[in-house]
Amino acid sequence: MTTPPTRRQRWRDRKRYRLTTAVLAAATAVLLGGGVAAGTWWTTQQDDEATVSPGTYVPPSSIMPTSQTPSSTTTTAKKTSKKKTSSSTSASTSTSSSSSASALAPAVQAPPGSPTRVQVTSGGRELVDASLGPTKLDAQKVLAPPFGTAGWYAEPGWPKPGHKGASILVGHINHGGNPDVFWNLPSVKLGDLVTVTYGSGSQVKFKITRSEAAPKTGVPKDDTIWDWDNPKPVLRLITCDPGTPLSGGHYEGNWVVWADQMVS
Repeated sequence: MTTPPTRRQRWRDRKRYRLTTAVLAAATAVLLGGGVAAGTWWTTQQDDEATVSPGTYVPPSSIMPTSQTPSSTTTTAKKTSKKKTSSSTSASTSTSSSSSASALAPAVQAPPGSPTRVQVTSGGRELVDASLGPTKLDAQKVLAPPFGTAGWYAEPGWPKPGHKGASILVGHINHGGNPDVFWNLPSVKLGDLVTVTYGSGSQVKFKITRSEAAPKTGVPKDDTIWDWDNPKPVLRLITCDPGTPLSGGHYEGNWVVWADQMVS
């Protein structure tokens, strides 16, 4: 995994270069630094080939922290698998969305405190239900939350969900071959709901507007993802793409979801 840009870096780069090709090249050099091999993204730990076919639905209730249930998750997941499917590895899997602009709005007061849980629902079915904690770059400049939880990018200057700008949520797709908290994320559809709950009990809801496979080399350079100065509160969720090959213990692709905040 490579180093995401800090807000200060993004602001300085935008002011100086106005998002020219030069600034993207400079950002790439920074993002591929910190001792992380160029071309990798997301984690320096082994992804491991999943024991469940990519695209197979696994109930979030069966996805427990690995330290609690190292084998039961795999057993439950296999029972839910009816056929082998594969995630798309194309550059884009977005489909045409129905008109939902009226349900999106930037002028919603952001809750105080910190987010503690993220849930994603699709047609009444729960895809993600995970605890959510602050996640910063480690000593190797890698952004990776603990297995069994999701993380919000908590480096100084980056917005929390519901605050103006792009808030970044990250989670693992699997661990030790077992599905992890973002296993079902590539199955989302446009219009699906993301709910972020704060410690106070306040909730912020987002509607998914885009969901795509993305090459790991391109994610750090994609300004639609690292859009910290967006005037509206928006959300980005990132994980690995289990439908891509493993190379050196890492999936070759990412999966990224874009979402806009909804009116309460």
